[in-house]
Amino acid sequence: MRNEIRKDYLLDKWVIIAVERAKRPTDFKTEVQEINKAVNCPFCAGNENMTPPARMLYIPVDDKKIIIDRDRNSEKRRSDWIIRVVPNLFPALQPSEKAEVFSNYVSKISGIGDHEVIIESPDHHEQIQVMSDDQVKLVFRAYRDRFRALTSYDFVKFVSIFRNYGKKAGASLSHPHSQIIATPIVPVSFFQEIKRLNFDGKRCKYDEIIEHERKSERFILERENVIAFSPFASTTPFEVWIFVKRHVHNILELSDEERDDLAIATRDILSAISKILNDPPYNYAIWQTVNEKEYHMHIRIFPRLTIYAGFEYNTNIAINPVPPEHAAKYIRETLYEICKITNDN
Repeated sequence: MRNEIRKDYLLDKWVIIAVERAKRPTDFKTEVQEINKAVNCPFCAGNENMTPPARMLYIPVDDKKIIIDRDRNSEKRRSDWIIRVVPNLFPALQPSEKAEVFSNYVSKISGIGDHEVIIESPDHHEQIQVMSDDQVKLVFRAYRDRFRALTSYDFVKFVSIFRNYGKKAGASLSHPHSQIIATPIVPVSFFQEIKRLNFDGKRCKYDEIIEHERKSERFILERENVIAFSPFASTTPFEVWIFVKRHVHNILELSDEERDDLAIATRDILSAISKILNDPPYNYAIWQTVNEKEYHMHIRIFPRLTIYAGFEYNTNIAINPVPPEHAAKYIRETLYEICKITNDN
């Protein structure tokens, strides 16, 4: 295989697959992520007064029932939660009603929106990649519940649900958490994708891509409701996309079974990547829309193994030294090993 310049499925976006710079997974292995001790961690159970009052709490009652509540007393807060949602102490955007437009060439809107943190577990060390089935399913339930709450505001046009793991991926705290930012604008890249999806009311271009990748070397896994593969023009080594098979444009449209399958598949793939690359920093996010039904929601995982440097900033062309075909093979094999070990036990 020689170096190639590959184009994104839909966007006018290019990637150099630099196989002559290719490395084995062991060459990418990073130092194990430093997990700060739980001393004075504002996200740990018992330290609730170190954050703003919770907007949503998931409280276990027994093995089958979860109560959703919120901190109603700013002085005394509950600590018997298993997931806790709080406003970000340093928000990128905040609720507001003021908006300003300056000219046809320069527009400005006040920082209207919202910014929340989903504290995924009271356990300081229970990251998604090692989480139990029940807990990771509950995390994705929280994603859905907060998406519903934030999209109830008229000013919200887009909701970004994302997870940063490790300092190199932008995480300032090591306690397991995700973030949600609601914005009054839709990113241009989503409109560009939508224009090229050719949605007919049931199927879109991504449905065709799923069918193609199911048979390709980039295929990773398929389950009843989801399918995962390394994209043809992967911008980072070991990038993975996980699609819900049915055409839905956001997490609210998922059945409970689809949402749970998506949660488990995300956990399993992160677990495999962690094993292959020695627990690397990563980002993942849900690609979805609020009102644009043409879109087909999915999750994208980006291990942080390369540096976006001068050439990349100058050209917006990424250089990926690991062909997605090779990355998919490593992940498939590792998932098989993990599954075999689990079944043997």
